[in-house]
Parts: sequence; C-alpha cells; structure tokens
Amino acid sequence: MAEFEYFPEHIRKTVLEHMTPDEKIEMCFIAGSSISFSKDFVIITSKRVMVVDERTMGYLGKLYVNIKENVLIENIESIKIYKSPINKLFGQASIGLKVDRYEYLINNGSAGEINKAVKLINEIRQKLVKN
Repeated sequence: MAEFEYFPEHIRKTVLEHMTPDEKIEMCFIAGSSISFSKDFVIITSKRVMVVDERTMGYLGKLYVNIKENVLIENIESIKIYKSPINKLFGQASIGLKVDRYEYLINNGSAGEINKAVKLINEIRQKLVKN
C-alpha cells in the first residue's frame, strides 16, 4: 500500500483540490499496466474513488495530471474483481466499479491491494447506506 504523502506533489495537490473538507483519505495504491511504464495513482477517500495519472504534453515534455476516474462511492452499484491469465501470472487483479450503465476499471493492481480496496469500498458503501 502506498502512502499519499509520497505521491508526486502535483498529484497530491490535484486530489486535495477535488476533495471536500470533511473527506478523509482511507487508502492509496498504485495500479497500471505491468508492461508499460504508465502508473495509475488510486486514492480511496471516505466518499469517493479517484484514479489519476501523469501525462506529458506533446513534445514540450511538460507533465500534467489527468483525472481518469472520480466516482462517488454512494453511486457504485456493484464491484467486480477481474483476473486475466496475465494478471494471475504477475499476482495482479483489476476492479470494475459499476455506476448506472457504465463500468469504471482500475487495471493491474496488486491482487492483495485490490482485495483490500474492494473490502474497504464495501464497508464505506454500507456506512453511507445506513446514514
């Protein structure tokens, strides 16, 4: 599991700008392709699941933060864990977060972290339903 304070500064800043004052960061981890060098920074708060990555702007080489997913946990209808043969080989898994008729995917995270994330999201969903 990754620590939020060790994420790149521009990613931390962007995530904090999108959080409400009463939100708390519950879990962070890094996912992404096992083959390419792209990394997805996954942040689970008390209200949402955010996936952000770094992108390079053309030939200028300037980095910017791209918010790939910003899903409110209260809107998640179901969660699925996917394991392809390649995922199994590398000890990885992927999560599908179903919202309405769309499924948000978090690909190629550590299988252990994915399982912890699913458990945490389900716990937060149950708390939000009770309130």
